Amino acid sequence: MSELNNPFPFLQAESVVADPSSPDRPNYRRPGHEPSLGAAHDPINPYAEDPSWTGSDLFLAALVMIVALFVFTSISFGVGSLYMHRPVRELVNDPGALWIVPPTGLAYLAVMLFLSIRLARVRHAQFWRAVSWGWPKGLGGFGFLVLGAATTVVLNLVARFLPIPKSLPVDRFFADRPSAYLMAFFGVLVAPLAEELIFRGFLYPVLDRWLQTLFMLPQRLRSGSLWICVIAGWGYLQHRTQAPWTQILTGLLLVGIAGIFLARSANSRQKPAYGVLLPGVSLLLWGHIAHLLPGRSSAYAAAGLLGLTLLGLVFAAAPPLRAWPASKIGRGLAMFITAAAFAMMHSDQLGGNWAALVILFAVSWVLTIARVVTGAVAPGVLIHMGYNGLLFFQLYAVSDHFRNLERLVR
Repeated sequence: MSELNNPFPFLQAESVVADPSSPDRPNYRRPGHEPSLGAAHDPINPYAEDPSWTGSDLFLAALVMIVALFVFTSISFGVGSLYMHRPVRELVNDPGALWIVPPTGLAYLAVMLFLSIRLARVRHAQFWRAVSWGWPKGLGGFGFLVLGAATTVVLNLVARFLPIPKSLPVDRFFADRPSAYLMAFFGVLVAPLAEELIFRGFLYPVLDRWLQTLFMLPQRLRSGSLWICVIAGWGYLQHRTQAPWTQILTGLLLVGIAGIFLARSANSRQKPAYGVLLPGVSLLLWGHIAHLLPGRSSAYAAAGLLGLTLLGLVFAAAPPLRAWPASKIGRGLAMFITAAAFAMMHSDQLGGNWAALVILFAVSWVLTIARVVTGAVAPGVLIHMGYNGLLFFQLYAVSDHFRNLERLVR
């Protein structure tokens, strides 16, 4: 979607059948009729987003992100150890922005390059058209920047009434003036583009399509809900237990999942058994993430997953929903998960403080609404830039042009 003339494209009821190979294929479905649940293949909700990629592509992109972060961060710490004459272990325990931010930016770039190449070679889609970039016309871009700045002002007022500590773990990245300038550059120009493409460009459309259709399939909804419950319990176990047997169990699960995947893929003439690999690796990946999360953040995440389990089981016990009500519930849930995932990604920087996470969730919610209403990614990027831009300008002014950084934690 390259223009923003219709701010509510998913409400348009006109039936349009698009050629999937066409470069002008819309990134959402316009319903002509509701699908039959008795079809040979599972239906796709006609009101849902229709991205060119699938969950498998996002899974591979996540692996690229993990590997790229490990490689680039290892190189950065090695160079930093030689330059600063400090042991690598000491640098890892107390890293500065100069050794963390550049590797993160390179990892973002690696993910974007991977997705761009995969869209072109496997999905036969052009990157910017596929993600519905949609740069606003005229002064629309400036309006979105102002909206982002206004969000900063409103949430700053709200934050005064919340128990947010004066000092957070992210403050260690403002140790000196060069680090502060690097954080400002990254936070205003790099992070908004990369994070909006990842969360609102790639993750949200897949969640929207999957969840809208899921509420039309009770059996699949029940199975998915129970698996989420298993993932929540596994993550809690990994976080609370430091015993060696959990590491051994993790290794056995990894070998078992890989064995089942290879065996089923070898017997399949169509495609690899991603139905085995994706849930299994999701289990192991969440266990690792939960192990690293601060105590409160891990508890919040586990509670949220259990809440999703209960919600899914309630809907699974009811008759299948028709396309329109399923679209409303699925889209709302996709928006919530996207906003929550964005907030949780920054949890470590906020020390797991619930009040700070609420503020960040509110920011993410605004960005997700912008993606849904406009049907494009660029407005969210501009709002994100406006929000971070005013935030860093306030820090710049309070600290006397980043000369007195100790003022930031008073």
